[in-house]
Amino acid sequence: MMETRMLGLEAAHTVHEIATWANDLIGKEVPGLPDYRVVRVIQFQLLSTHKGYDAMLLVEVAERPVDTTKQVAISAADIEVIEELTAAVGEPIPGEERFED
Repeated sequence: MMETRMLGLEAAHTVHEIATWANDLIGKEVPGLPDYRVVRVIQFQLLSTHKGYDAMLLVEVAERPVDTTKQVAISAADIEVIEELTAAVGEPIPGEERFED
């Protein structure tokens, strides 16, 4: 299912400024919606004003996929500590008394 959003730009001095803004949106985060990115511009409307141009864009958006490619670097010292902690899980702690039901 395609999702769309309407974006606008006010008081652009030239049509070139609007085109550059619209092209720069592709692949970027949707303003105000950090979990979405702009896929493509579907339609646009230019309005001539006394200050220049206003523009409305209908854009297709897609939810940003969860990045599962990020890896965390673990040092050898960290690995040793993790192994020590996980090896001791379930073992009695020296000096502590265990109560059985």
